[in-house]
Amino acid sequence: MKNNPLCGITLPAWLTILRRRWRQIDWVAYGPRLAFITYMACLNTFLSAIEFVLNGRAVRAAEARQEHAWQSERPVFVLGHPRTGTTLLHGMLALDKERFRYCDTFAAGFPNAFLWFEGIGKKLLAGVIDETRPMDNMKLSFDLPQEEELATNVLSAGASPYMPLFFMRNAADFEPLYSFDDASAEDKAAWLGAFRRVVAKLEVQEGRRRPGRAPRRLLLKSPVHTARARLLLQLFPRAEFVYVHRHPLEVFASAAHMVDEAYWYTFLAKPTAEQMQEFILSQYEILWDAYERDRKELLEPQGRIYEVRFEDLTTAPVETLRGVYEHFGWEGFDEGVKPAIEAECRELKGYKKNRLRTLPPALEEIVRGRWGPSFERLGYE
Repeated sequence: MKNNPLCGITLPAWLTILRRRWRQIDWVAYGPRLAFITYMACLNTFLSAIEFVLNGRAVRAAEARQEHAWQSERPVFVLGHPRTGTTLLHGMLALDKERFRYCDTFAAGFPNAFLWFEGIGKKLLAGVIDETRPMDNMKLSFDLPQEEELATNVLSAGASPYMPLFFMRNAADFEPLYSFDDASAEDKAAWLGAFRRVVAKLEVQEGRRRPGRAPRRLLLKSPVHTARARLLLQLFPRAEFVYVHRHPLEVFASAAHMVDEAYWYTFLAKPTAEQMQEFILSQYEILWDAYERDRKELLEPQGRIYEVRFEDLTTAPVETLRGVYEHFGWEGFDEGVKPAIEAECRELKGYKKNRLRTLPPALEEIVRGRWGPSFERLGYE
């Protein structure tokens, strides 16, 4: 009943998922989890009704401004495959509190009611998440930056490639939802509507936190955005992107560890080991192919992308972040950002990364064979 990304869903969205997927659910094995989500869905429906009354008009006004406002806004998107350091990079960039605003864990987890319920909810619902992430012991709290795709998934009733976290046996069903190039019009509209709602609510939140001041730039991170640069540039023509990469063998080993340690909190249908391995391999290929296409055709020609190595981010974070700021011409690094990064590094000094297992030779051969283009292009020989 902990660490479940569906704990912020409302009853109509939850019933939609159950209607679509009821044949795929292991009802007996995951009965307590299903009951918990249903209970939370009823609670969230009540909370969202209050949100609609208190904040519905403000959110709709923010949504009405988006088509015009997004033409000039310059959000920053952190891209990268899962387990490449996107959370670390996102957190470090978020230390620039005068420049950036972001979706925190509470807003991502409870997108239907966070505008009014945040203060109370962070105390009442503290027990639904652990103090550290189950897969890597990184700090986890409602105030830290989080992937807004968690909120989009909940608001769209599962029109997101995050759904394999619950139905990994059917992961292929959700592959069109990475880039939306081949998705149905219904799924794409559901995702766009949910994404717009999340961004609108974050805008309302920003206006209330800093009344009378210009809004800060939006800083968003969800690994699945790695396949969506083309779509995101259609929404935000002036967006900028930072891509973090890591040795592919370490990415696979870390992803396998995450499946073992974290995904069992979320499954509603028990997958096999082969299905979990195929999910890791296929997801990487989908994200890589879409990113490379968009990098060559759009991001690099327009100067919208900067790439960093996970190894540099962990061994020389100040200089790595300085490179990001210099590339995009962001000012104020030495005055405000550098001291914050140095303080964060001191706090993380005792943190130990997971000791990842060495891949068996046969599995390493599979990874090298299927992920070969990334080894070559990124310089990991």
